[in-house]
Amino acid sequence: MPFQNLRVNNQFYILHKDGTPFVETGSVVGVSAPVPEAAQQPMMFGQPMRMVVDITVKVGEQTVTFQKIPAGADIADANFPGGGNMVISGSRESMNAEVTAMRTRSQEILKSIDYHRTVVESCNRMMETLNPELAERQRQDAENKALRQEISELKAMMAELLKPAEKASSNNSKKQQT
Repeated sequence: MPFQNLRVNNQFYILHKDGTPFVETGSVVGVSAPVPEAAQQPMMFGQPMRMVVDITVKVGEQTVTFQKIPAGADIADANFPGGGNMVISGSRESMNAEVTAMRTRSQEILKSIDYHRTVVESCNRMMETLNPELAERQRQDAENKALRQEISELKAMMAELLKPAEKASSNNSKKQQT
């Protein structure tokens, strides 16, 4: 149902796309009469003016007004007061289609993860081939890291070996003092 045909108490759907997406359902409180959108560019002769409406919706205890929504559309991107990436609609079917499309896009991205990992690995190898100094620096960094790890292990082993000697030394000093 086009936004201009919404009536008081019609259901209204708000899809928040930022962060973890979610849908809120509200009810229409009011819809303004359609007015021509303020044209920023001169209109071509014979081209119809785009009409817009303001829609006021009650969501929970909050009342929100969406401004300059295309009057003839049944789903639209919206600027929520306070910001946020969202889609609004008075049609459950249109909102279902939007959510389904969003899920499909994300599923396609998830399916391509292995491909993109392979691309990153291939690019790393190509960069090493194209930039031998980069490959040498990475090799040195890996070698330094391995050496630091070995030194840390040696320190721990030395500390363990010296514990019995320290105990014996402290026992001998106690005996000499008595």
